[in-house]
Amino acid sequence: MKLKPLSLALLAVLTPSLEAQAQDTTSLNTVLVTADHTRQTAHAITSNYKVITQEEIESKGYTSLEDALKYEAGFNFVTYGGLGQTTSIHMRGQSNRSTLVLIDGVEMNNPMGTGGALLGNLMLSDVARIEIIKGPQSGIWGANASAGVINILTKHATKPSAKVSIESGSLNTKKLATSLSAASEQADFLLSLSDIRSDGFSAVKAYKEDVSNFESDAFSQTDILFKMGLNLAPAHRLETLIKTARGTTDYDWTSNPDQTDFASVNYRNTLKKILYRYHKPQFNADVYLSDNQIEQYYQANITEMGIKGGYTYAADQLLGFAATHKEFLKQSSSDRYDNQAIAISNTNQFADKRWILTESLRSDRYSDFEDKVTGKIGVKHYIDGSLFFSANYGTAYNAPTLFELTYGATNNLKPETTSGYDLTVGTDGFSLSFYHTETEDLIHYAGSWPNDYYENLAGTSKFEGIEIAYQRNLNGIDTDLSFNYAQGTAKDDDDKWLARRPEQTANLGLSYYGLKNTVVDLQTQYVGTMYDLADQKGAQIGDYFVTDLILNYQVNKQLSLYAKAINLFDEDYTRAVAQYVGYDSNNEPQYVYANGGRLYYFGLRGEF
Repeated sequence: MKLKPLSLALLAVLTPSLEAQAQDTTSLNTVLVTADHTRQTAHAITSNYKVITQEEIESKGYTSLEDALKYEAGFNFVTYGGLGQTTSIHMRGQSNRSTLVLIDGVEMNNPMGTGGALLGNLMLSDVARIEIIKGPQSGIWGANASAGVINILTKHATKPSAKVSIESGSLNTKKLATSLSAASEQADFLLSLSDIRSDGFSAVKAYKEDVSNFESDAFSQTDILFKMGLNLAPAHRLETLIKTARGTTDYDWTSNPDQTDFASVNYRNTLKKILYRYHKPQFNADVYLSDNQIEQYYQANITEMGIKGGYTYAADQLLGFAATHKEFLKQSSSDRYDNQAIAISNTNQFADKRWILTESLRSDRYSDFEDKVTGKIGVKHYIDGSLFFSANYGTAYNAPTLFELTYGATNNLKPETTSGYDLTVGTDGFSLSFYHTETEDLIHYAGSWPNDYYENLAGTSKFEGIEIAYQRNLNGIDTDLSFNYAQGTAKDDDDKWLARRPEQTANLGLSYYGLKNTVVDLQTQYVGTMYDLADQKGAQIGDYFVTDLILNYQVNKQLSLYAKAINLFDEDYTRAVAQYVGYDSNNEPQYVYANGGRLYYFGLRGEF
């Protein structure tokens, strides 16, 4: 991969100032659970990671998972309209199926879809933090973690409190979120409810026309979360979780938005989990049972039982382990398959914690296709203070979904197999990473109904690039600065670009707190050259800027007010073309997926 001039300029500007950086908000004392199934400090994690906190979610006004991730380096979203519409994520250029999305460790990737989670319906009102681990992670988590893992951790009760948030704005949007929690030495509980309703905007519009000239595609969703914990005895705890989401989204039945012929799709999700937790400083284990019912067009269940935990067998030496059994089932039919897995991981810290070595190994057995053994090895060295170097290599795979197995070319689809590595140098507030990943047996839509619907492609797809992240507190002007930049390539075995992958992205965030009780957040994103079709064909839909503005005003300790402007300068961009003139991709687009234009929202938050 050749560095673009912008990449070289950024390196020249940022590298000399490494020693002047402030501590990263995700400090090395942060504890993560996603890296190896057990609680681990960020200091000892060799993989590239990011934590998005509840405070950041609230202050930046994030509503959906896409809102929270779109400003992170290495992420690109393809959204077919507004909230509730089909949304795909490309982490480091890889396909939607390559990112494993979890809620409290429970898989959210849809078994009756074509890979990936239903991202358009993942709302954040009940979320405490989001943990992101990049690079091949199947050695820890199994299938569909080739690009990385996103673990959405819900809120939990820490003290008696009641919270409420009310928001209103463009498109007749109304949002209510409230929670009630209490905790004692013996027990705790949390009840959270959120409801979003909006007239929405047309998912599809005519190219270069205002979206307000077309019919609206409405959206509504209600999320309820209930968690309860019982402290049975010292080191013994019982927890239960029930989370439901019920949503309805209108969409255009045809690609012609001039017609009033549109339909609605319902989204239903019920996640239930119960676990027994044993926790002591040297040894901890969770024994759990979960059931996740996901429905959109089709209904499917993911049932899982297992044990996960960690054992500190010597000072700064940690062994992680997991044994799981999963069943993927399509309701109202016999379509199903099973997965059994055993995984171990090991973290060693040497030389006063300046050297970290991590290893993981996992064996997966499947009832319907080839078994897999995957692994990962990583090393991290703190050279001087917080200045570090890390390197990771891992193998991974992406399993076919129930839907793809049903409509496979020979009903014998194989998992995609992946290997990749990354190299990182960083210090407080700065990191520079290079990654390279290769995928074989890519599962491909063959486009011939009812036969040859999905098949494995021969050859190897390659993904590589650089990521730069930079944070600094500018005390002299009462401002926090954050910046990241990513440049990458995503090509198939014939060295042709995959569709809808930008060559470059850059994100700039400024938080000004110089006004009394007020914080002003400005976030700007640049998306570079990006083509709608493979081999850099079709419309060039990149090369644009989008800016969001958020104001937070703290009235008192209990009450705050906020306002946000999304797409402040009303940029007319699209993430995908719906139809070309005369259906010929050599022509200009006729219809594109809309972004909604400039949107305003106002709200208040209270905590008592």
